[in-house]
Amino acid sequence: MRASHMELLDQWRDTVVRDNQRTYVSKLSGKEFEMSLQKTCGDCHSNKAEFCDACHDYTAVQPYCWTCHLEPQEAP
Repeated sequence: MRASHMELLDQWRDTVVRDNQRTYVSKLSGKEFEMSLQKTCGDCHSNKAEFCDACHDYTAVQPYCWTCHLEPQEAP
């Protein structure tokens, strides 16, 4: 997932925006997921500094996710 997460997010974005399809069904497990960066991904990866920033800083990548999406906020 680490190596290909951007491809998945791009595919989800295109599917939601262009085809108005918001549900992804895993080919491996048959489990359904809502195609949502904030809801689905954020449910487990709410620590932006740990799950986003650390890898993006290491690879010197500047993602554009947060230009449209709300940044995850840490629970107090």
